[in-house]
Amino acid sequence: MSKALGTDDSVNACMCCGKANLKFTVIIELDNGEIVHYGQVCARRNTGKTQRAITSEINAAKAAAVRSAQADYLASPEYLAERARFAEREALARKTGTDLIGRAAAEFVREACEAAMAVRKAIADKYRVSPWSFPA
Repeated sequence: MSKALGTDDSVNACMCCGKANLKFTVIIELDNGEIVHYGQVCARRNTGKTQRAITSEINAAKAAAVRSAQADYLASPEYLAERARFAEREALARKTGTDLIGRAAAEFVREACEAAMAVRKAIADKYRVSPWSFPA
């Protein structure tokens, strides 16, 4: 059974009928594993599914990608180091009795935050999601 995987606005021609200048195409995985880009009408005709069913499959695929990206990010050493650095900042504040605030607080965690952000962006690219689509 063919499956809708998502949409792609970089491919604007239907691989079925050849219609060009589409706003986006639907990415379909055919029964034989081949990936094709169809316009919405051809996607419905060739899969035998309603637009609602196709949209539901696309949303499910996006949600699965976001969950996978989040799991990878939360397991990354950079994320764990960032959280540890924040905890260290809090422990220092409790120990000294004064909170780091403003620029000093930001500088204390800057290096760990930049490393975590670089990994977050790489993971987001890997799963083709926004870096901000998965919570930390």
